[in-house]
Amino acid sequence: MDAEQMVGLLRRMRHDFANHLQVISGYIDLGLEKRLAGYVSAIIAELNQERIIFESLNAEAALYFYEQLLMVKDLGIILTYEDLEITSLEMMKEHNEPFHSIAAMQTELNFKGDDETVVYLSIYEQAPGIDLLFSCEDWEENPRKISLAKE
Repeated sequence: MDAEQMVGLLRRMRHDFANHLQVISGYIDLGLEKRLAGYVSAIIAELNQERIIFESLNAEAALYFYEQLLMVKDLGIILTYEDLEITSLEMMKEHNEPFHSIAAMQTELNFKGDDETVVYLSIYEQAPGIDLLFSCEDWEENPRKISLAKE
């Protein structure tokens, strides 16, 4: 990730942080303590979910997968990483994964009005390539598998 990409990522994070503070401030001003508590709990849950990225990967991979998570979020989809067993990013970057696959599956996903769709992803790197295993509430019995083969 070059400096320009890093600045873009930091701008996005600052923007999201400022939005959270505005919502929190609004709930305080309106005296909506229960809604405030629920909102703060949701933020904490999101941060805890993102922890896998930063605890299980090297710095370059962590930045890449976090950026992918934000790109998917812009589609109105919450990406939740479950397992990240990967050491090489070249193929992922070359194919813009997992964003590319999720964007292609977007019409398949059953959007639920105001609620964002949650997609779970496990990534496994093996000798022949990388397997991406996607699942969501609607696909519990039939998860999607995308395989990227090494050339």
